[in-house]
Amino acid sequence: MLKHCCQQLYVFSVITLFFFITRNLLKEEHSTEELCPSTSLPHRSKTPRQQQFRNRGLPNPAMFCYMNSCLQSLLTLKDFVRDMGSQELVQALIPETKLMRSFLDISKFHLSDDTHKMELLHAFKSEVALQNPEFCDHQQKDAHEFLIAVLEQMRKLGKKAVKMGQDYRCPVTKHMMFKMRNTRTCKTCGAKSERLELFSNLSLDLTPGATVKQLLNNYRREMELDYKCDCGACTSVQRSTFATLPKVLILQLKRFKFTEDLEVTKVYDNIILQRELHLSSRKGAVSYMLVSCISHLSSSARIGHYICDGVYPDAGQADLADLWHTYDDSFVRETCAASVCKLRGEYAYILFYQRQD
Repeated sequence: MLKHCCQQLYVFSVITLFFFITRNLLKEEHSTEELCPSTSLPHRSKTPRQQQFRNRGLPNPAMFCYMNSCLQSLLTLKDFVRDMGSQELVQALIPETKLMRSFLDISKFHLSDDTHKMELLHAFKSEVALQNPEFCDHQQKDAHEFLIAVLEQMRKLGKKAVKMGQDYRCPVTKHMMFKMRNTRTCKTCGAKSERLELFSNLSLDLTPGATVKQLLNNYRREMELDYKCDCGACTSVQRSTFATLPKVLILQLKRFKFTEDLEVTKVYDNIILQRELHLSSRKGAVSYMLVSCISHLSSSARIGHYICDGVYPDAGQADLADLWHTYDDSFVRETCAASVCKLRGEYAYILFYQRQD
């Protein structure tokens, strides 16, 4: 028994060592400082603000980078965090909302020492795993799957608060949820039918050299499908449009796909990241600004490292382009939007666009 435990410990130690070596190599390879000379700080003394942002990192004891990158992106959304905090009184009355309280604890102690943050991260991960047991262990996970699990769990808890008669507005519903209108048209008789579908994010196929807006247009373009119409015809076309637009638009870029042999492979197609997006629904046109980007740095689909680039939460409207941070677990450095858009086109995995009201 002791021999078996020692073997497990040895294997875990080797995996952990390999992870940290890989992460440091990737960190050097994908550094953004050279494109933002005004914000790189290798030869200057640290000001209080510079020291503060360096304390914003999150420790990674055992392949937590997928969780850390998601948390940093959510913490970038200042209005989302504020609205969640405004519901603390209701959350205190409902034990099942512990996940939200755990998230708020991380937000409040974002600048604390790593030892305290380590406890908070373990508590948050445990709450997620209660409803999503695939996140119980300390193995590498998919950041998008984790993010969606967190948002859906928070949204379900919000529904329970409403059922209990509490005056509660779910921050996930308020900020992330939106509706797509799917219009199906018979190619023979022209008969149309519409269906509304609720989303928290969209998953986009990659096209080399395309902009984010072009990927969105590809998602919404007309496609042919098999459907038996009342007229007897079996071919229709369907087109998707935005029925509503969210405060925060989350876009997943499909970096992973299955081969014919059911092997997972990574897609390295380089796309053009746009700082601004202009979208429209039946309610009018809306402008979005890129505020966060989760990237998967790797040479294969089987192993890699997640990092987050995000706008400084306290940045004013005019500073959204220049005051950015790169969050690499406990390592934090300054960057800018231009650098992120330039260097992350091949590795960007999840994009967060915030509506500009």
